[in-house]
Amino acid sequence: MRAGEFARKAQRNSKIYLDMDGVLADFFAEYAKIANVKSYRDIPPAKADPLLDSMVGTDFFARLPKFPTTDQLVKLAVSHAGDYSICSSPLRNDYTNSAYWKKIWIRSKLTPQPITVEITSNKPHYAVSNGVPNILIDDKGSNIRGWREAGGIGIKYQADEDNLNIVKQALDIIFCDVKDTCDTEEVDEMSHCDAEKILKKNNFHKERAHGSHEVYKNDETGKTFALPHKHHATDLSKGVEHDLKKAVH
Repeated sequence: MRAGEFARKAQRNSKIYLDMDGVLADFFAEYAKIANVKSYRDIPPAKADPLLDSMVGTDFFARLPKFPTTDQLVKLAVSHAGDYSICSSPLRNDYTNSAYWKKIWIRSKLTPQPITVEITSNKPHYAVSNGVPNILIDDKGSNIRGWREAGGIGIKYQADEDNLNIVKQALDIIFCDVKDTCDTEEVDEMSHCDAEKILKKNNFHKERAHGSHEVYKNDETGKTFALPHKHHATDLSKGVEHDLKKAVH
């Protein structure tokens, strides 16, 4: 997460839209299963289109498992915006059928239920409501770019690769005006090097790389902290700095 990435802030009427596949529903696991491979990354590019075509007319999207973090993500959205909505793309050449089964999945898997469900190929249409920017949490970079270009606020997150703390940190920054927690001192941001020193001083060691972050762990307390890779954030945002201070105390 780069400093200044979320300069656009939420307002009191801003909505949070959650993508379904890759964010709430583990599309990748079921995709790999029908391809008979261990991971979706093992699917040859030449087989991708035929596999997608094989889903047409089926209940594929109703069979998707939830991610272990799905319920936590829903609670996180509700804690910031009061409720949430879904904004998900239909399967190509199968709009009506895939939309039907996606709604079945949503009704059976999510608690509380979303306020609205938008199954659409034009996600940026929902980026702004009456001049108020809305938030999209999505695993696809092109969706995030389109949403931001339309005036909304986008958070890129893929549940099988990224730590949920990425979303929490982003939402804390985005909703700081609403919650009156914005830090007006934006000039003295903590450097990546300083953050590493603080973590090591407090007995955190680098455990693994995870998406765009490095995960540090304190074996005594079991606490973990996701620090953005240096090329993603030379200086850390105030939200990351705030969460780091909480993690080491």
